[in-house]
Amino acid sequence: MKQRKTNLTWRSCLFHTLIPAAVMAAASPLALADDNNNDESRFHFDGYLREEVSVNAKNWQDTPNYNDKGKISMARTTLRLNMDFKANEAVAFVAKGRAVREFNTPFLKHLESMGANSYRNKGLMDLYNDIDLREWYADIKASDRVKLRIGKQQIVWGETDFFVANDLAQGYDNVWRSFLEPANEELRKGNIALKVNIDVPEANGGIEAFFRPGWDRKRDIGTEIDVYGGRWSSQPYAGVDFRNIDPYAWNNSKADIHSKTGGLRWTGMAGDTNYSVSWMRTFYNMPIMNPSATFMDGVTPSGATPIGSRTTAGPAGEIIYPVVNVFGATASRYSDMADAVFSTEVAYIKDAPFNFAAATPSLMSQFIAPGFDGWKTKNVIAAMIRMDKNFAFTQTFLGTEKPMFFSIQVFDKWIQNFDQNENLLYSVGWGGRVKRHNTLVTAIFDLSYDNGRIHPQLVLGSDVTNGGGFYIPSVTFQLSKNLRWKVEYDGFWDSGFANAPVPGSDRTTLFGYLHKRDQVYTSLSYLF
Repeated sequence: MKQRKTNLTWRSCLFHTLIPAAVMAAASPLALADDNNNDESRFHFDGYLREEVSVNAKNWQDTPNYNDKGKISMARTTLRLNMDFKANEAVAFVAKGRAVREFNTPFLKHLESMGANSYRNKGLMDLYNDIDLREWYADIKASDRVKLRIGKQQIVWGETDFFVANDLAQGYDNVWRSFLEPANEELRKGNIALKVNIDVPEANGGIEAFFRPGWDRKRDIGTEIDVYGGRWSSQPYAGVDFRNIDPYAWNNSKADIHSKTGGLRWTGMAGDTNYSVSWMRTFYNMPIMNPSATFMDGVTPSGATPIGSRTTAGPAGEIIYPVVNVFGATASRYSDMADAVFSTEVAYIKDAPFNFAAATPSLMSQFIAPGFDGWKTKNVIAAMIRMDKNFAFTQTFLGTEKPMFFSIQVFDKWIQNFDQNENLLYSVGWGGRVKRHNTLVTAIFDLSYDNGRIHPQLVLGSDVTNGGGFYIPSVTFQLSKNLRWKVEYDGFWDSGFANAPVPGSDRTTLFGYLHKRDQVYTSLSYLF
């Protein structure tokens, strides 16, 4: 999660130390106006202390002469603190911090010996250990209709689980745990922004708008995947830190970290239907490779030069997050006939970026990995439909204390003006070609026993278009009022996967990235 380290510039230090104080100072007259409130009722404090351990269930194919099976891939201790102070009926201050410390296991040390997180002579503990004030903001009630939130915050727009459509206001940190973490709050990155909510009861709805002035740290932009060679690196790149040849770039004219972004959303009720329509200007969440012209001799003209800058940050290229516009809509409604809640979401992503495989590939694409030929943009329609329903038959046949909760979601990305001869790639580094439609299906089976103290769950997912998927059986035990213990297995399957080095004919797609990356995961959490 470290594009990343805390070598902050003077500007970053200023924003992350003086701005929280400035927000509080700005609201202090309102706070002083109500100093007769009881301090205990105005101050709230909670959090958790959590120990997480994951163990490799299989031997990785890309760690030669080393048996990964049974090795501990994560031993992580996390302290999370949430604090809020209600100054009066109009002003509240919130801060959410997280401190993480990991044990450098023999497995992680082996990845380090292969080169994991070696860029600028770092190590994996530099990647995983962290102390961060994840959110800090002031909530201000300006009037009965208008509410403001000022500061570093998470902005959640959307209806989907696992694979997002409209929830693109901010990126996710998929380095230490990847997409399997059920609490998106733990992965979503916060940004410094001004958010305004305006209630419009006459129209049964309200307006939500946010503006991000471009004051964030580099680490807080874009969805971050493991390009560092760590425990969530995609096969066959264990131990490979790609930043040594193509580091992150933040000043590309198409992907400048100081670009101002924001969005506007209307949320309302039409009869019994909840709905929303929105527009957003944001960084495209997934990283894109902007290759260097030095290694692109012979590539077709459409990708012959780097886009957005004359030179790149690394000898082979640079990793960027281009800015895109997203037009979205959501709806949800309870159906009496089906006795279920149906939800849908549509996002039109204008100029979504894709790396591609050129007809005449560059030297890097021929001998290192596909995708170093350039990138181009396509308009994309991302759509989702979901059904949430309770099934009472489990009380009779499975002995559950209450009906089983079941949720199924179908998610599709539709490339507009699709041309298969453009050879668009799902991700740089693998040869799997994007298809006109890419459809994923996920399902959740959620059970409860012993008055909620035993909580089994099964989560399934499948890439209908390309094959492969995941299965995650788990059980959560409530050992006491404050103590939770969870055990799960994270399993993946796929018939298409790469052998190192990746050949030009490789067709690896989403779940091929996770080939033989199965793990057993457990966590023990003390909530306070």
